[in-house]
Amino acid sequence: MNASDLTGTWNLLRFWFTDEDGEEADPLGNAPVGNLNLGEDGNYAFTMMQKDRANYAASDLLGGTVDEAAAAANGYVSFGGKWSFDGEAITFGILYSLFPNWVGGEQKRLVSFNGDELVLQTTGPILMAGKVHRGAARWIRAEPNKYEEKEK
Repeated sequence: MNASDLTGTWNLLRFWFTDEDGEEADPLGNAPVGNLNLGEDGNYAFTMMQKDRANYAASDLLGGTVDEAAAAANGYVSFGGKWSFDGEAITFGILYSLFPNWVGGEQKRLVSFNGDELVLQTTGPILMAGKVHRGAARWIRAEPNKYEEKEK
């Protein structure tokens, strides 16, 4: 397996954590949505969210209440920057992230394929809600979306 096997856009199928007792939790629900874009140029965007998050009462992009903003953020994962692949794992260099503690750092994910599905797993434990977990996400390659320019 090499980096060219990974480049492109992937659609999220499942995002879950497994605790030390083997209990699985899907923090974004059982039908999350998202994309992982792994560019040939070494840039990436990793975004996923809980489906059907509540709308803000006002239609103001920056006008949500503190509670609305917290609920929206709790159902969303996003980070991006530069990526590399060493044959076993992707290293994500993090330029931006909804979780500010990751900015400027790296996250490493073990890579495997299950048929045509890409599975990314944390290389070690992650602290979530006060408990140690291992994280995983399962993706399927997105179908090409052909952009057609409309006649003016």
